[in-house]
Amino acid sequence: MRFTKENLKLRAEFLTPEFTASLQNEQMNGDVFTTGSDDFAKAFRVGECAAVSLEETIFQVILFWRDDVRSEQKVIMVGMIKYNGKWLINRVLY
Repeated sequence: MRFTKENLKLRAEFLTPEFTASLQNEQMNGDVFTTGSDDFAKAFRVGECAAVSLEETIFQVILFWRDDVRSEQKVIMVGMIKYNGKWLINRVLY
């Protein structure tokens, strides 16, 4: 998914207001949610999850690229916090 202000608005309900605000000034190319580049993954899987506290968790997302030329995977970490009773993404670590 190419990063645009419109795509950010569509996903804002899954992001904390602070994370949304921090992304509004990002470059409008690439994918700021997963890889930070134009090399979009073909599939993903959620992996290990660790509770930081009752209100915060960090979990693994494994990204996959598979085609005739390559087979690759990369792990990113996603931080979520409980915000107004809902679990929202607060950060993405590459």
